[in-house]
Amino acid sequence: MIASLFIPIFLTVPFAYSGASDSGFQPFDLGEVVVSADREREKNIAITNEITADDIKATNSHTVAEALSRAPGVRVTTGAKNQATVSIHGFDQSQILFMIDGVPYYETKFGILDLNSISTDNIARIEIIKGAPSVLYGANTMGGVVNIITKKPTEKPFTSASFEVSGNDTYRASASHGMKVGMFHYWLNYMYEKSGGWDLSDDYPVKEGTLTDFHEFPYNKTTSAKVFEDGGKRYNSDYETQNLSGRFGIEPNKDSQYYMTLFYRTKEKGVPSNTEGNQVWARPVFSQFYASYIPDYDEWGVDLDGRQRLSDKLVLKGKLFYHRHKDSLYAYEDPSLDDVLAKSHYKDYLAGGSLIVDFQPVSWDSVRLGLSYRGDSHKEVADEYLPYEKYRSYTGSIGLENEFTLIKNLTVVAGLSYDWYEVTEAKRNVTSTETATYGDYLGQEDLYQPNDDDINYMIGANYLFSDNTKIYASAARKSRFPTLRSLYNKLDANWGDPHLKSEKSNNYTIGASRPFGSFMRADFALFWHDIKDKISSTGSTKTGDYHPINIDGVRTIGYEAGVELYPVDKLILRADYTYTYAKDRSEDRVSDDVTGIPRRAFNLSAQYTLPSVNTKMDFNGSYVSHVWTNVTPGQEDSLDSYWLWNAKVTQPMGKHVEFYVAANNLFDNYYEWGDGYPAQGRSFWSGVSVKF
Repeated sequence: MIASLFIPIFLTVPFAYSGASDSGFQPFDLGEVVVSADREREKNIAITNEITADDIKATNSHTVAEALSRAPGVRVTTGAKNQATVSIHGFDQSQILFMIDGVPYYETKFGILDLNSISTDNIARIEIIKGAPSVLYGANTMGGVVNIITKKPTEKPFTSASFEVSGNDTYRASASHGMKVGMFHYWLNYMYEKSGGWDLSDDYPVKEGTLTDFHEFPYNKTTSAKVFEDGGKRYNSDYETQNLSGRFGIEPNKDSQYYMTLFYRTKEKGVPSNTEGNQVWARPVFSQFYASYIPDYDEWGVDLDGRQRLSDKLVLKGKLFYHRHKDSLYAYEDPSLDDVLAKSHYKDYLAGGSLIVDFQPVSWDSVRLGLSYRGDSHKEVADEYLPYEKYRSYTGSIGLENEFTLIKNLTVVAGLSYDWYEVTEAKRNVTSTETATYGDYLGQEDLYQPNDDDINYMIGANYLFSDNTKIYASAARKSRFPTLRSLYNKLDANWGDPHLKSEKSNNYTIGASRPFGSFMRADFALFWHDIKDKISSTGSTKTGDYHPINIDGVRTIGYEAGVELYPVDKLILRADYTYTYAKDRSEDRVSDDVTGIPRRAFNLSAQYTLPSVNTKMDFNGSYVSHVWTNVTPGQEDSLDSYWLWNAKVTQPMGKHVEFYVAANNLFDNYYEWGDGYPAQGRSFWSGVSVKF
């Protein structure tokens, strides 16, 4: 294993495009959590990747999920509910804190959000911090932090618009406008996209799956062979989405900034079924994404941000937020979607705030105190004949951090936080299990309401040599409190355990980067994660009882490496390689292997701009090695490895207009996101954008 860690190092290249374009916008600086005169010093004690607006444009990424899919160490999949999910170094999305401008974003039951519902049109950059994020981010950062920084205007007024078309009656339109008038700022963005669906690869193998019907349970249970997908356009893959946001701010002077951000996102989408097996249940849960549709997946909210310098040594930065989320899932009798069996609804809200006090008593030392607190509310109903179940929880964090820079070119950062979590309400519906009245509503029961707390820490340092070589190392202890889904989900009487403990991980990182003149830059970093009390969705493998439990531990070790080359004028070559070795170390394990973590992953890209005509050509490729989906002896299963290639050609026409064409999955390769969830085949986009 050790040999395989280092063999590929000379083949690798880093991710982010360097430099900024004259784009007419700038990043919203209050979206940064850490208040620092030099944020680069602190973020560089951990493995950090940055996706810029230029990266997003070059890869023609329309959503946050698409943009993240090209980042090193990141895996993006789409499965049940037609929802994109992300994992980083084997940590799943619920173990990673996702933020927009420093504010947490998630559904309150699952602890995640469909990242395909967030458009990239309003994004200035995406920061991915792995292993040892600052304690000032608050609780639940076990696997790291992804912070999406949006746009704000520069000194000049800016307006842009774009329109794109693709196959299956797919089209997309967006517009942005922003300007600064004296001390007042505003930025507006709107995006609309509609599609009749997407095509599978021509190599998709049509196969029979199994339909298990509990519809008449407990009277009867039937199984039958059925073809759930026959190729061509993916069944039930249509969608329609809108994003609208507005930011309004005032900056009376360089020491004062106050902003309000409003957003509204809505999506209607089909739910393609699993191609291998599906189930239809007795009420009140009538189907498991077999013949389903999501008529609304909506979020709206308001964020308030402020930054005030009180003296040369003291800065305050605060945030308040209120977000609402609702979505519905309609289950149908069969894929014709004619007869509705059940209508399920979620209603959530998330409200809270944070305060960071940055005190710099001397030029070489900064002390920061961070406070954050938020409340989560979740209501759900499995069918409309039932009342809403109600769940409520609160999460808080107090963190203290010190940044020490007395020694030239050396930065040392250490932080300690106390995080806590409590459930204050948990009411679940009780339905009849008697044969004659199965599913009838009987009442609600109060469930056990847990509370938990943890102490987390991080320490790290980086040193910059005279030739701009940088080395860094960090160690952190991070935790993740159980989600409401893990505590209370009810697919059957045994699913959900309110006595689960928080997950913990000891994360270690060491890395280096170095420029080689003006034509090359190389990066290398090792990571080591020891996870304890990991919540397993498969439960005890000895008894076959599939309720969630805490297992002893999982260890992941590996590295990221890369190089960025500028061999000739207007040509940029990049690649990155991630190696991840994961081992299940729990006592009752049935295998050392761990599901859902690819051993190897490549990202390659090339960008060349033709002289004189300024035609820009972007090519990027990704490789993902095989991934275990089941490690139970005798039932082992995995996803095959695959290469994926994309391309985009952009032709400017003067200063204000660009035409472009793009191809995703250029060679129409067949691959799967998960068992029974085939990925998209080849697609083409063409579009035009204007800006002035």
